[in-house]
Amino acid sequence: MHPSTRTTLPAIAERQGIPRKFLPTVLHSLIQAGLVHSIRGYGGGVELSGEPSEITIRQIIESVEGPQQLYDCDFRGNDCAHKTDCGLRKVLERAGDAMLDVLASTSLADLVPEAELAEKK
Repeated sequence: MHPSTRTTLPAIAERQGIPRKFLPTVLHSLIQAGLVHSIRGYGGGVELSGEPSEITIRQIIESVEGPQQLYDCDFRGNDCAHKTDCGLRKVLERAGDAMLDVLASTSLADLVPEAELAEKK
């Protein structure tokens, strides 16, 4: 990645209105997932490990929070006593799949306003 895309935790915290003490935990999860990497020393900071168009919102969310599902019920698992007679199961399963599809098909690049993209060119 180009050094101009590198930033620091204090800059991220200020720009996004996130408490600084919260960021190292999130950053660690993102590094473990291979989505960002940290550069130490003078001029260091953090930067994306790939192009923004290749990193999905689903990857980010799941690297920090784990696998996602729409509903707390384990409607896909084998432990549910109402698995065969639950009226909501199919609806929740379709809705959850749709949510995950949207998150997987939305990249970081999709979140950048067009005006900001034009400024970088």
